[in-house]
Amino acid sequence: MTGFWENLAGIFTNANFYFAVIRVTAPILFATLGCAIAEKAGSTNMGMEGIMLVSAFTGVIASAFSGSVWVGLIAALIAGVLMGLVVAYFALKLKVDIILVGIAVNLIGTGLTGFLIYVFTGDRSTTTSLQSGMLPQLNIPGLQDIPVLGSILSGHNILTYLSYIMVAIMAFLMYKTCLGLRIRAVGENPDAAASVGVGVNKTKTIALAISGLMGGFAGAFMSMAYLSYFAKGITAGRGYIALAACAMGSANPLGSMLTSILFGFFYALSTYARTLNIPDQLVTTLPYLATLVGLVIYSIKVRQNELKKLNTKE
Repeated sequence: MTGFWENLAGIFTNANFYFAVIRVTAPILFATLGCAIAEKAGSTNMGMEGIMLVSAFTGVIASAFSGSVWVGLIAALIAGVLMGLVVAYFALKLKVDIILVGIAVNLIGTGLTGFLIYVFTGDRSTTTSLQSGMLPQLNIPGLQDIPVLGSILSGHNILTYLSYIMVAIMAFLMYKTCLGLRIRAVGENPDAAASVGVGVNKTKTIALAISGLMGGFAGAFMSMAYLSYFAKGITAGRGYIALAACAMGSANPLGSMLTSILFGFFYALSTYARTLNIPDQLVTTLPYLATLVGLVIYSIKVRQNELKKLNTKE
């Protein structure tokens, strides 16, 4: 037992562990921000997992055939936006329940990418036979020379830094722009927004397109920064975790970042926990157990707030 606690302390005092936390948080953060802006517009983007899969695959294929990782990144982002618009078309134009649309997008993402892997590579699980490349890592001058802090914050992939910058961008968009005001108005009271001339469906479509863009970044990270190829099921449920993180963060950019870091912490811990002689089956469930616990805590908090409101009215 003493050895267990010593190993655990060793993990939490290891700078590489915190480097890993920042790294594995990035795709969850992108996806959570995407879910947040859709939620603010009153449109739950349940299809984030499928959007990430399609974007991740598209990025790898475009990168491999063009010979440029930047072309691959742009292709992944376009794929994400198009998938977001598909969700908007079926949910807003054809009036299909948006939850069902999201489930369909997830199923399509899983099935379509699995089929296309075989079409493009002849392999049934990965695209390792294709030379797709990886997006560059950045060593920040000055910061990288700082003991401990430099080894934690410097040397990350460019998309990792962008994911945290995107928190500020999304906060500015939501709370400091006319578009953000319309998105929040439509999400809170679409009838009132329509009465003052706001195009409800147009605004929701824009929000879902931006949500798809964030999913595109998340997917591109998985296959062009986290790994250098696409593998079947590469997202491993991160799209669903993003939905939980969005709910726990109240669809707020800062709250979304904090909850994403929480889940990133457990993802990193699930990797390092193998040194504690914990069974692999238990280790791999840590992020998902954290999701369940987080949702329970969030539900209790929401319930308490509702009771307070009722007591205030009485």
